[in-house]
Amino acid sequence: MQLEDDKRKELYRKMVTVRLLEKRVEQLVTAARIPCSGHFGLGQEAVGVGICGPLRYSDYIFGTHRGFAEYIGKGLTPREILSEYYGKATSLSRGRLGQHLLKPEIGIMPLPSSLGSEFGMAVGTALSTKLRGSDQVTVNLFGEGTAGQADFGPSLEMASLWQLPLVFVCNNNQYVELAHYRNVVATEDIAPRAGAYGIPYEIVDGNDIALVYGATAEAVSRARQGEGPMFLEFKTYRRCTHYTGDPGGYQPQEEIEIWVQKDPIDRCRATMMAEGMWTEADEQAMLASIADEIEAAVKFAEESPYPDPATIYEHIYA
Repeated sequence: MQLEDDKRKELYRKMVTVRLLEKRVEQLVTAARIPCSGHFGLGQEAVGVGICGPLRYSDYIFGTHRGFAEYIGKGLTPREILSEYYGKATSLSRGRLGQHLLKPEIGIMPLPSSLGSEFGMAVGTALSTKLRGSDQVTVNLFGEGTAGQADFGPSLEMASLWQLPLVFVCNNNQYVELAHYRNVVATEDIAPRAGAYGIPYEIVDGNDIALVYGATAEAVSRARQGEGPMFLEFKTYRRCTHYTGDPGGYQPQEEIEIWVQKDPIDRCRATMMAEGMWTEADEQAMLASIADEIEAAVKFAEESPYPDPATIYEHIYA
């Protein structure tokens, strides 16, 4: 798909915001200023940002804990993310969720602690919209490792059987925690599994923002028109370790270097410059603007109060 100039610039800014925010959060986690670990997605920003590009705020997305791409892509701000990570009362969950980002008002559903349990939730959300006669679409984003969870198959079955407006998105970043996915998956691709349930699928270069956006736009359009679910697998690569503090060493350096050459941000910037829609001055102005936004978010989060212990029983079931 040929992206319009303004849309490409918007997606590019979001990808850069994701990368700079993750770098800053890694510094804060390492300095023990944020009370949690970090799970980042260096090199795979195009998937999370790109799949959100065609979505409306009214559409739902179930994301992952692998970085911030889908959350920034869907509309969360650095201030909202950092307030949550710091566990402050100013966060959207009032300091209760930490890494489990959410904002139902713009379709970001909360991430469950047990990855893979959201498959059934996504099916339920999509079923709800269909029963209500809404044209909302649900996107379920997960990794190739999570595709091995027990709820994966039954959720594909129900989505196909009921022809739900649900797009399954596998972000295949090559590594299942500390092991290459081919050590735990018997096949090269995940997407063909969807064919067993009668769900059309596509395997796409996940480091090309235009291809990610285009494939998702088609799948979302199908779902919105009542044509049922679709499965997308985006091939990308996680150039960082599994979590902050992970000593690494299991990713060959030559493998990392190959994927550095495929960097989604570099590719998008090169395309824009080649087409004359972006200049070095534009780049520097954007970087300064994003840096200011992130530092203002850090300041806000660090100066915000923690939740009052007296509110511990609020927002829970009796």
